[in-house]
Amino acid sequence: MEDHRLKAFCLIVESRSFSKAADAVFLTQSAMSHLVKSLEDELGVKLLYRRGREVRPTPAGELLYRHARQLLDHYRKMGGDMDDLVGRVQGPLSIGATATAAAYLLPEVFYGFSKQYAGVVLQVKVESSEKIVQDLREGRIEVGIVEGDAKDFPFHAVGIAGDEIVPIVSDDHPLAGSESASVGDLASHALILPEAGSASREFLDDFFRKAGIPPEEVKVRMTAGSPELIIQMVQSGIGISFLSKWSVFRAVKEGTIRILQVSGAKLVRDFCMVSVEEVPITAAARAFTAFVRGYRFFMPF
Repeated sequence: MEDHRLKAFCLIVESRSFSKAADAVFLTQSAMSHLVKSLEDELGVKLLYRRGREVRPTPAGELLYRHARQLLDHYRKMGGDMDDLVGRVQGPLSIGATATAAAYLLPEVFYGFSKQYAGVVLQVKVESSEKIVQDLREGRIEVGIVEGDAKDFPFHAVGIAGDEIVPIVSDDHPLAGSESASVGDLASHALILPEAGSASREFLDDFFRKAGIPPEEVKVRMTAGSPELIIQMVQSGIGISFLSKWSVFRAVKEGTIRILQVSGAKLVRDFCMVSVEEVPITAAARAFTAFVRGYRFFMPF
């Protein structure tokens, strides 16, 4: 029942791009332009400025965006109420997940949930914890799976699985023959770390601070957002890194990298499920959060 023109318009405003918005809903850019033009003709105002490849809303566009978001939220709630009325669990479910959670923690969850709720179409966005919180706030996703402490998130959050961050080295690295290393020893080698500003990087920066090592004095050789890329760079000998046990399991099993223990310390954190409300709006989101809360996660090793 929702006006697809409003949904398209909101996507364009949020992504600041016709092409990104078009890709998100599998339409052509010309189709997106036609939808916006239809709105502009109906309202008699210009809604968007185009500056090169970037798109920004006009004052009229900003006003429409605020009302459109509220309308789309009401449409979604109405759909959820109708599903509840007839006991139906179906439709799209937008989920945000960090790279580690999406690649290593959730595939079996998605498989089990999809098998039980075949009418639900999972729409998974892989992004940073910060972006997931932003998307929850702006209504672009209903559920987020992130790393961190549940009490640190501005919405309802519950821990769903444990995690441990471990130092990893290539099998021919000077530290490879050691079972453990001090924080100082690790910091003295070239490091491959998560991107600055990410939740994982802040976690590691805090770890170094607590050990008396200012993060700016750590020898960062490279930063990357992909756990798989970091593992490959460690294997190539560029440096050492710190990653979730969930993400290094396969490489450790294959013998291409080795795990070290940190002398006198253990880097532990949680994976959390986050939603704006304790009881999500749609039946699909409620079914998913209940499924995840009841799922038994086991640390790889």
